[in-house]
Amino acid sequence: MATATPTIDLGVTFGIPALAGKQFPAKGLTDPGVPEIISNYVFRLPLLRKALIWMDGKAGRSIYLAGPAGSGKTSLAEQMAARLGWICTTLSCNVRTERADIVGYMGLDAGSTRFIPGPLVRAMRNGEMIVFDEGDALPPSITITLNRVLEGSPLVIPETGEVIHPHKDFRIAFTGNTRGRGDETGTYRARNVQDAAVLDRFLFLEVGYPTQDEENDILVGKFGTALPDEIREILLKTAQESRAAFIGGELSAPISTRGLVRISELVKSGIFSATNEPLWEAMCFGFADGLTEGEKSGLRSIMKLG
Repeated sequence: MATATPTIDLGVTFGIPALAGKQFPAKGLTDPGVPEIISNYVFRLPLLRKALIWMDGKAGRSIYLAGPAGSGKTSLAEQMAARLGWICTTLSCNVRTERADIVGYMGLDAGSTRFIPGPLVRAMRNGEMIVFDEGDALPPSITITLNRVLEGSPLVIPETGEVIHPHKDFRIAFTGNTRGRGDETGTYRARNVQDAAVLDRFLFLEVGYPTQDEENDILVGKFGTALPDEIREILLKTAQESRAAFIGGELSAPISTRGLVRISELVKSGIFSATNEPLWEAMCFGFADGLTEGEKSGLRSIMKLG
């Protein structure tokens, strides 16, 4: 007799009342390969709905999460895996990433030469999730070898002739600061233009920065009363206005959600409490010291610190 697939309540699992009572299949594994749950992680409902369609697998097993640095692309995929109990491997990608890093290679094992499977092969065999973090930085010659895999077809290992048929639960996520079609802003120059045939095999999900209310929920959930209301409001407003200044060409970089949390951590730590301007010192150490002097002056004006 077939064992029933366990399910979870989406509203309870993801902390979204609007989804209360809706059931979704889950592995519920306790394997060390399952990401650790971030208890105060804030899921955005529009993103979660689409990500659940991907996890369901009926519309495709591969998704491309595109958005600015620090907007929560990788954490979205990993926290989906964490809540659903899926083993997840995150592979950091760059221009030097080779096929062997992804698929595997011939090597010595216990004195014998054999094929050493890479993270892609393991995920395909076992029904796991693999996240290609900064996947748009991969050389196109590497991503094009994934064409058939991205659409759910088997993977052939040339070194051995073995054919790896994908497990029904195998999932791929690419994250990228671009949509794989090149950098239009000049901000992400290390990103590559990917082959159109590769991109055609993905579901696409735009992961922008959270709204101010959503970021407020993130900071409240993470820091609670350890971050005073008036300080939190200043940081939230500054982050939002820095993004508008970036779009307007007045700043070379915006404060990301990741940066906002980092600055808040510095404020909470009290490391600059003995200085004349602890909030500004935390802002500089966490973000502004990477700007030009003119940009720092502009950011200081945004914060209304004089």
